[in-house]
Amino acid sequence: MQFSKKTVLELFDSSQKTFVIPVYQRAYSWEESNWNTFLSDLCEQAEGENNYFYGNLLLETIARGRQYEVIDGQQRLTTLTIFMRSLLNIFTERKNLQEQLDETTKQQLAEMDIAQRETIYFKNGGTIKLHPVEYDEVYFNTLIIDNNPNIQPDSISQKRMKAAKEFFDKKLSEIDTGILLKIFAKLEATDITCIELDGKKDSALMFELQNNRGAALTNMEKLKSFFMYQMYVYSDKDEIESNVKYLAQLYEKIYIILNDIKDENQSLQEDSILLYHCQAYLNGFNYRSIDEVKTALKKSGDKVAWIKAFVLELDTTFKNFKQLSKNHRNDALDDIRRIGSPAWIYPFLIRGYKYLEENSDNFNDLLRALEILVFRDKLVNSRAGLEGRINWILLNFIGDVQALIKSLKQKLNEEYHWSDLRMKAELDGVMYGDSVLHYFLWKYEESIQGKGYKIGYLNGQTIKILDEEIEHISPVTPPNGESIKTGYEVGLDGKYTQEFTEKYLNRLGNLLLISKSHNSSIGNQSFDDKLDSYTNRNILLQQKEIRDFANPLGGIRWDSAAIDRRQSRLLEFGLKKWNFDQLIKIP
Repeated sequence: MQFSKKTVLELFDSSQKTFVIPVYQRAYSWEESNWNTFLSDLCEQAEGENNYFYGNLLLETIARGRQYEVIDGQQRLTTLTIFMRSLLNIFTERKNLQEQLDETTKQQLAEMDIAQRETIYFKNGGTIKLHPVEYDEVYFNTLIIDNNPNIQPDSISQKRMKAAKEFFDKKLSEIDTGILLKIFAKLEATDITCIELDGKKDSALMFELQNNRGAALTNMEKLKSFFMYQMYVYSDKDEIESNVKYLAQLYEKIYIILNDIKDENQSLQEDSILLYHCQAYLNGFNYRSIDEVKTALKKSGDKVAWIKAFVLELDTTFKNFKQLSKNHRNDALDDIRRIGSPAWIYPFLIRGYKYLEENSDNFNDLLRALEILVFRDKLVNSRAGLEGRINWILLNFIGDVQALIKSLKQKLNEEYHWSDLRMKAELDGVMYGDSVLHYFLWKYEESIQGKGYKIGYLNGQTIKILDEEIEHISPVTPPNGESIKTGYEVGLDGKYTQEFTEKYLNRLGNLLLISKSHNSSIGNQSFDDKLDSYTNRNILLQQKEIRDFANPLGGIRWDSAAIDRRQSRLLEFGLKKWNFDQLIKIP
């Protein structure tokens, strides 16, 4: 281990020196608050006499004096390089506009060899000075090293690199050239303490020590550094290097997968997937922090084998999440996404991917069971908390889907909040405003359209219901004391009774899907006019079939009897659709 203090210029000023950020490290993650602090510190220091200190840089020596892997400091090095690109570009522009500069500044710019600085900080011959994580390297080289802005970012980290350059471009363009020259001089003279380590075991040890300083690391990164250090502690002497390298390679694969997942689904972050993984395999929904992983490791016999098995399983989980994020052909999975996947769904999916073949009948039955579970949970919207009730079901699921379905059915009927009785009560009560109402009516539409129909599509074509809304067939009471039009169940005063308002107006039987424009156009019209619009303008069959439920006595009317008839049909559909019995196979 070697310690040395270098200036920024000394750090980069070597024709052969290159810094590599290993792919198992996190990609570029700094954002505007970090860039602003970086620039503010530089501007403040440029006015002072003391040297600026840029912190410690922890490096693993691959080839002394030539190649180093960056163990800690990659965010600062990447930001420094992006900043240098913006600064040198500004100097180049202003060199070409010397008539706008004073004589002193002109002289200082004339003495600056910008091409030489580019070889120092960016590329000398074939030697690129900074290599970001592998999956961002082409973008970084094009944007920063080759100074070509005509490339579009693909990953989150690439978008941050682009945003960082645009931030510095804008801020530096607003600063006087004389001050920029002071900033540049201060930056080149900035001190950095370099700690050079020999070999993977020293790197693992220092990585763990660095990550215990309270820095803003993800739980994935903290756990990674902890595992690497434990490998150093518990491995046989002659296996330390190979064991640490094995972990590094696994994490390299995980971070490459993670980069793809983030592009597909912004809401799935590394710590979320780690949490779901630990819930699936450690303490279920009772899992709270990585301290529980550390506790499980302490209780294990062969700690090296335990760590390897854990990280290998974690790699499998990330692979499955990548597959999950790209799977858009499974109807059951699509249904879960449309209804809104709660976090507790993912541990079940992790175990499902482990024990079942994707797209098999058993896997699809698992997804259907989870869809029923999600529907009931969202329908009831209880504060009681479903996860604690089904925790043991999760932890005991090892591939027997039928046993899982029977356990869910039994447990939910033991707990009134999610039972068959509670579902019936919710569906038969006030439904307007319920979070599952749109989903329910789409699934009902699917059932009456017949084979080949899928939510959002009809015979392979997209159903376009612009600004989808829920229509009250018997309209809500109009404002300003206006009477309700003809064809509805109103009293002599032209108003609904209290019983009708409380029992019928917001029930399923009086609600249907409709476009915003259609809904606005019919407003408080007579039922005859509404019925004509349902028939003539309909895209959905649930609009057209309203005529079948209407009361024909005394002229076609939409009254409590009509609502009861439609309510009965919808309730029958719902109780059958979201009942576990449909999935239970008789031996």
